[in-house]
Amino acid sequence: MGGDLDFLVPVFGILLVLVPVTGLTAVFTLRYGGRPFIETLARELRGAGALQEGEAQRRVAELTEQVEALTHEVEQLREARSFDERLLEPRGAGREAGRGSGEK
Repeated sequence: MGGDLDFLVPVFGILLVLVPVTGLTAVFTLRYGGRPFIETLARELRGAGALQEGEAQRRVAELTEQVEALTHEVEQLREARSFDERLLEPRGAGREAGRGSGEK
């Protein structure tokens, strides 16, 4: 073996033991320690989802009413703008031209 790589032998020896031990520790911890936590979390999320379904339907109904009200308000604003535009239109191009030539 080369002298430059001799330091890797103890590193690989330690890893040969630590990797399986770490893996087994993680598996047993998640299996027995994490399982109750995950089950409780899942139960809470399922329960919260059932409550939120009714809340979501109520919220959708509220938003639908708001959209209808906004649609009505936009229509009123369009009518008001149209009325304002008609009021601001010049009353006749002929009258304006006649006044301009008569004043000279």
